[in-house]
Amino acid sequence: MNMEPRLDIIGGALADPSRSRILCELMDGRAFTNKELACAAHVSPQTASGHLRQLEAAGLTSSLRSGRHVYHRIRNVEVAQVLENMSILSPVDHLSRGARHATSPQISRSCYNHIAGRLGVLMTERLVFLNALVLNEETVVLGPKHEAFARDLGIAEVKPASGKPAVKLCLDWTESRHHISGPFSTLLMQKCLAEKWLVRQSGNRSLNITQNGWNALHRHFDIDKEDLGI
Repeated sequence: MNMEPRLDIIGGALADPSRSRILCELMDGRAFTNKELACAAHVSPQTASGHLRQLEAAGLTSSLRSGRHVYHRIRNVEVAQVLENMSILSPVDHLSRGARHATSPQISRSCYNHIAGRLGVLMTERLVFLNALVLNEETVVLGPKHEAFARDLGIAEVKPASGKPAVKLCLDWTESRHHISGPFSTLLMQKCLAEKWLVRQSGNRSLNITQNGWNALHRHFDIDKEDLGI
């Protein structure tokens, strides 16, 4: 009897480029219909249905019916974390091939339920500098100034589930440095989206920074366009 984990099932689910595109679309953190994911993967809805069945069977996605539609999403935050970490091993030269400047996903994007890309990394560094976070080698915890920072930003008190950390490190696959995940970072992205400091871009995970967003980033994080190489 084989007592080893069935990595071949996960590998098979990831092996097809169309399924990989579907997963990347779902790493936006939202739920999408079969038709929306078919469009993102450049396949027919019938083909997308087959891919989604395989992804769900492998435990990578889940589905929920609402009215006449079935919505699909990444199964949970643990799956999203694994997929983001696996992306570190993937070639990224296609992102900058022929481009003089960083692309939109490199600058700012959603990583399931938190901010990634150059912006996410820089925000994390600023939070450490402000003592809102304390970085200890490969771990991070809320710092002595996190409550004052949260009040100034206007976000709620962090209330993680029992046994869950309020903040974690997530290795950014385009920057090869850490940004943060966890309940604190989720509240941070929700605030940025609610205030329209960041706006989702159709067709990929990019988060566009609005003028109000630049003002907020400068005030709360001392981040300007030059810091992001724009």
